[in-house]
This record gives sequence, C-alpha cells and structure tokens, in this order.
Amino acid sequence: MKNRLNKKTANKSFKRACLPVLIAQLMINTFQVQAETQENKSVIEVIKVSANKRSQRMQDVGVSVSAYSGETVKALGLTNTTEITQQIPALQMTAWSPTLTTFNLRGISQNNFSDNLEAPVAVYNDNVYVASMNAVSGQLFDVQRVEVLRGPQGTLFGRNATGGLIHFISRRASDIDFNGYVEASYSEYNKRTLEGAVGGSFSDTARYRFAARTEKSDGYIESTKGPGPLYRLTDGEIGSPNDSTRDLQGLDSYALRGTFQFDLSDDAILDLTVKYSRDNDVATGGYIFLDTAGDPETGLGLDINYDSPLTGKPFEHANNRRGYFERKVLSTTAELMWYLDNGIQLNSITNYTTMDKDYFEDGDGLDVDGINFRNNVKPFTQFSQELRFSRDEDLFRWQAGVYILDMDLDLHSITSGSGVFDDGNPDTNDGASGQNLFVKQESKNWSVFAQLEFDLTDDLLLTTGLRWSQDDKKFDLTTEYFNATLTPEQLAANTELFGGNITDLKATLNAEPGLDESYSEIDYGDYAARIQLDYKLSSETLLFASYNRGIKGGNWSPNKNVAPGTVFLRDLRHDEETLHSYEVGFKTAFWDNKARLNASTYYYDYEDYQSFSFIDFGPSVANKDASSKGGEIELFLAPGNSWDFIFGLAVIDSDVSDVNTAIAGVTRDAEFVSAPNYSFNFLIRKAFEVGGNELALQLDGVAYGDQYLESHNSRASKEDAYAVLNASVTYTMDDWRVSAWVKNLTDEEYRVYNLDFGAEGSTAMFAPPQWFGVTASYQW
Repeated sequence: MKNRLNKKTANKSFKRACLPVLIAQLMINTFQVQAETQENKSVIEVIKVSANKRSQRMQDVGVSVSAYSGETVKALGLTNTTEITQQIPALQMTAWSPTLTTFNLRGISQNNFSDNLEAPVAVYNDNVYVASMNAVSGQLFDVQRVEVLRGPQGTLFGRNATGGLIHFISRRASDIDFNGYVEASYSEYNKRTLEGAVGGSFSDTARYRFAARTEKSDGYIESTKGPGPLYRLTDGEIGSPNDSTRDLQGLDSYALRGTFQFDLSDDAILDLTVKYSRDNDVATGGYIFLDTAGDPETGLGLDINYDSPLTGKPFEHANNRRGYFERKVLSTTAELMWYLDNGIQLNSITNYTTMDKDYFEDGDGLDVDGINFRNNVKPFTQFSQELRFSRDEDLFRWQAGVYILDMDLDLHSITSGSGVFDDGNPDTNDGASGQNLFVKQESKNWSVFAQLEFDLTDDLLLTTGLRWSQDDKKFDLTTEYFNATLTPEQLAANTELFGGNITDLKATLNAEPGLDESYSEIDYGDYAARIQLDYKLSSETLLFASYNRGIKGGNWSPNKNVAPGTVFLRDLRHDEETLHSYEVGFKTAFWDNKARLNASTYYYDYEDYQSFSFIDFGPSVANKDASSKGGEIELFLAPGNSWDFIFGLAVIDSDVSDVNTAIAGVTRDAEFVSAPNYSFNFLIRKAFEVGGNELALQLDGVAYGDQYLESHNSRASKEDAYAVLNASVTYTMDDWRVSAWVKNLTDEEYRVYNLDFGAEGSTAMFAPPQWFGVTASYQW
C-alpha cells in the first residue's frame, strides 16, 4: 500500500531486515549438508473426510473439499480457527476484532455485523453447528483434522450452508495408552501461548482426554494517546471524554476441553464433550481512520488521501475511548454411535451451547466523540439434536434423519455520540445523544433429510439428496432515544407516534400504529436438493458433476440506524435467498500416488441474494439478483526424500445487481465482497537428517488479486493485490520439537476490514505486520 509506515525503532528494522536473509542462508547451508535423509516423511497425508457424513478418502468424494490433518495444521503453524484461510483456495475472512468473524468461501459471506444474523458459510465444531458469528473465532488446539467443503451442503448438513462449510474436528478420547503433549511459544508483541493435552483410559471400556490452551499478547496497533486506566461502561452510561485508550488487537483468553468415551456395548459408543472458553478484557474495540473524499452522486468514498494529517497509519490509532471485548462460551455435547440390527447405524448428536458477550468500541477512530458503541449479548443459547440412520447395501447406501435447532438471543446495544441523531446545530446538540436498542429473538428450526447413493454400474455412482427445512422466528425490538435533538419536522412526525416525549423517546416497533404484525415473525419452509453423478475413470481418477439447490432463511438487521419516525420494522427485514449451483470437477492421483490433482469449476445463480450495505450510518441487508462463476485447482506433491509441495489456485468472477450505496435510493452493480479475481497459495517443505534428528525448512504463503472489502465496491474499499509469505525452521528430536518461525515475512501491509463513510472517511483494520517467534513442544 501507499505511504508505508516507518519502522518503530532501529533495532526492530534491523531484525526484520535481517531475518529473511538469515532464513535464506540457513536453507542454503542445509541443502549443502552431505547426509543421508531419513525415510520419506511427509506432512501431506491422504486423509479421510466426512463430507458425506461418513468416513471416506478425500480423493473418493465428489465434492470440492480441502482437508488437513492435525499434523499438517501444526506444520502450518495454525493456532486460531481464523488462520486456515491462507492454505484453502477460495477461502477468506473478514474481521476487525474477535467479536464477529465472517468466513468468505467463493466470495459468499455475510458482512453485516448484526449479532442475530447467521452466515451462509456454516461453521461446525466437532459435528455441532456454531450458530452465532460471535462464537466462530477461537483457539485451535489438539486438532485431528480441518475440513472445508465448497459449494452448498444443505441436504446433509442443513442450516445456512449455501456457500459451503468449515468443520473443525478435535482429537477424541479414543487412545487406550496414556499419552499427551505440552507446547509453549513466545513471539513479538509479548505474545505467550501455552497448550497441552493428556489422554488415556479409566478402564477397558472408558477413556478420557483433556486439552487446554491459553494465549496473551500486547496489541500491534499502537495508541497515539498512550495507555490508561481500566475503563468500563455500566448499562445506560455513555462514558466520559477522559477515557484513556491502549494498543489494539491484543489477546487474553483461555480454552478448556474435556472428552470422555464409553463403550456401552460391543455395538454402541458414547462420546461426551464439555468445552469452555473465556476472553477477558481483550484489547480491541477501535479502528484506524483513513481520510477519503466523498462522491456526491453515490455517497461513497473515493481514493484514500494519504497526505492528509487525519489519515491513520497502518499500525497506529487515535481513538479517544478504550474498547474491550469479553466473552464466555460453554458447550456440552453427547454423541452416540450405535450399530443396530440389520446393519443399520444410528448417530445421535445432542448439543447445548450458551454464550455471553460484552463489547465496547470507539466507532469513529478519531479523537472525537462521534460514535461510541457498546454491544452486550446475555445470553445467546442454542440447543440442537440430530438423529441420523444409515446403512450400506450391496448396490446403494442411504442416510435419513431429523434435525432440531432452537436458538434464543437477548441483545442490548448502546450507540451514542455527536454523530447520532445530530441536527447539525452545535448550539442544540450536546454530543451525548444516542440510542438504546433491545432485541429479543427466538428461532426454531426443524428439518428432515435423506440421501441415497446408488451404484448404476461399477464405475458410475448417482447421488440424490433432499432436505425439508422449517424456520420459525420471532423478533422483538425496542428502541430508546436519549437526549435526541429533533428538527421541527421530526418533532411533528413523532408527536402521535411517541407521545411527544422527546427527552426520553421510546418506541416498540412491533406496536407501531397500523403495523402488520407479520413483520415481526417469519414462518418459512423450503427444500434443499442435490443430484450428482460420479464416474470412476480409473482406480485413481474421479469425474463428478452436480446440481445443488441451497436455501438461507430471512432475518432482520436491528442495528440499522433507526432514526425517530423514519424507519419501521418492515424496513429492517430481508427475505430468504435461494442458490442454484452447478459444478463439475475431477480428482486424480499419479506418479505412483506421489501426486494428487483436484479441480472444480462452478456457476452460481442466486434468487434474492442477501446483500449487505451501510446506509445512513446503519447496517442493512437487501435482496438482490446475483451470479458468480469460478473454480479451484489444488496440487499435492510428495515426491520422496522428505519433500512436500502444495499449490492452490482459485478464480472468481461475480456480479450483484443494484447494490445499495451509502445514500438511500442510489444503487450500482458490484462484485462480491472479498472475492479477488484470483488467489494462489503454496507450501514448500523439505526435511533433512541432521545429527540423527530431523530438520525441516518450510516456506508457505498466499497471493491475492484486487478485491473490494465492501459490497458497494467503492474506491475507498478497494484493496490492491498483495501477497503474504511465512517461513519456519523446525528441529525434531525424539519427542521434542523446536520451531523458529516468521509470519508475514515481507512485512506486507493490507486491510482485513473497511467501513466506508464516504466524505466522512473510512474506519479500517490492518492485518498483523511481520511477526516472528519460537515454539517448543514435547509429546509422550
């Protein structure tokens, strides 16, 4: 990007400049070592996946899927659920803090930051759907594998999987012998992590596994105002102008997991899992301000003015309020696998999850009280139950089941500051006006599903699937306006509606005069469908073609700027969307199974695509026409002599018609958000025998083409093409492993979030700069 930030100190500049040279020299010296290599060891494994809710080799599944084992996850240095994006073609992420994480798969995402919404890319954790986007981000540890399925997965996985799904699968309590590991790391910005796990058996029929991880770090976005005392808002408070700030994007959290496995009989196994995580006063809740000029026709931001004294530097911020993020998540799961008579298998998965979240941010990114925002979810709860029956016959395999999901959300948010309901008169607006928002939402879903795989011939397989899903939602929104300064026109419009009580203005939108109560409820039933042909061209080559009909229910955008008397409940609601997906691809292995090549191409045709826009300083979702086409290629090579190669390429060409811009009523055609026209990822790894042990050198990274960070595709939200490289050196001796690593090797500066306010500028967040550290682990 332009106007690159000068390094903070001469010492840090010297270290960052020398580190790539030192790594390169180490690689050269190691290649010159005259030693016999160990037996061929590879971190690229032919693993089994559960894309069809049963264990299959990834190469035998006619789905565009990427999967990595726990060993590969370690080799890539992935320690957070959001870090997998760099090695998965067509997968990206939008995030400005842990409070809300949006995965983007083939350009499909939900960028609205309203807490009650669900994403079109479903996230599963140990076979359990994670309904809240507030609970998606988390620590990644003691992993068995990670699977990413591209394209609609609605027939078997169900809810909100129109764009695909991401499945994180932890290690189970399946080992009889006592085992475990401990791992610690230290890196720049005083980041410290510690994790470990132990497992074994209580008896011949009962086993256990306990795992935990904690991480802490200082923020990498420095405050220009310096550190200050701890600051908290109580319910209803606006805060004071004297609040001090701190460095942003720090970490302070821990996660615990306990798993128990019981052999109930020779035919039945029960897994019980309890998970608890806590984020405590995380240093976030602020932005970097970028100055832009505004386009008077669209209200969108034009090119960023890097010469402006108001422009925030990539790793400095000027917020005048201290933000924070706190979260508690408790999840309990019971999973029963029971082999019944006649070869039928029963799988029962029961889960209950509860989450509390408290978040405060300085929403304007400047040393003014423009917008302050507090968001409190206490609690969000979800209960889910899946019953699935399956059986393998001679010529076909079938699965059928039912799924129930019950969710409740209780949300309170406070928006305040001079930018809230300001009438433009400095003599009448005291900078302390604002809005209290209270949301209660109940969502109940039930569905029935079935899938049949039929062998038409020895080489030709037909798969059909169908799922009926019924969504019932109730939405209750209450707004309270405090110190709202209204124009005479607004006062006249609200006299009847609000009884003229302007100093404590209250409105329950569900009770507005003449309002159709149907706008506060959703009763939606529809079907998802799949039909697919797989043709086995040879023992190692699979061709596949599929059609999928994906569905996603409607919802409301409660954080929309509900100015008094101007917005009604019907304006907050958006309808369901439907996706028709057409895909063809192939998977093949060659070179004595040392190489695997997988490729797919697709076309998406949307009806009522749910498009997010930020209009009149409020988030909004509207239904639009949209289409997209593209494809992915992945090449895995393990040629021997302890070499590993991974290469991935994804291309996307998308179009959304009449996207709403910052000015209400103005639209434009645009591309999907975070959908670069190309992305290329790679990994190169070489292991050597040194001193009787293994030394492995690894270089990996990803390159992205131009992309837009917002749906309206303003010039201010355009992120130019960039590339991120990572490198590591790992020495393994018996049960010990020590690794030195660097992320963002070339210190690339790029945004992972942008919110365009037009002439008012943009608030943005940059990804971490060059970051190096060391990790050591011991296993037994």
